[in-house]
Amino acid sequence: MPDVPIYVAAITAAAAVAGATVPAITILIRDVRQAERDRRERSAEAGRQACLDLLRAAADLRMRVANAADYHGNEMATRLAEIRECDAATQLHAVSVALLAPEKLTEPAAQLADAAGQLVAVAERNANIDRGVMVPRPEFTELDEELRAFRRTVVANTAEQATAAG
Repeated sequence: MPDVPIYVAAITAAAAVAGATVPAITILIRDVRQAERDRRERSAEAGRQACLDLLRAAADLRMRVANAADYHGNEMATRLAEIRECDAATQLHAVSVALLAPEKLTEPAAQLADAAGQLVAVAERNANIDRGVMVPRPEFTELDEELRAFRRTVVANTAEQATAAG
């Protein structure tokens, strides 16, 4: 048997094992970082989608109230029911924004949902189901302002996220 001390064989074996594990550790670190990046991207996309859903629901609500205000006929009760459905969707999407989007969007989303709820209350109060009219016509200023403010905040936040990720 050659005259090689046992510690030389142990060091050689340890070096071989370490050399084999370094690429595996590097791959593991890369995969963990990629998974975290993917998770952040999915979370940001879910937040953006929640914001778009809220904007869409609030715009749909505004359109339905405006259409009901222009309507004269016996389907006013049906139109009010559709308006209430749109309000419920707006309120739900505002909660989605609060849960999925960055915290800075929570308050503007709540303000938009509140403005939508107030418009629905005015529409219901002004609707005369027996005559099939809505008099006086609701004022859309507050909802329009909240829609613009929320849209600006979402766009600014999205640009901020893109800059941070870039």
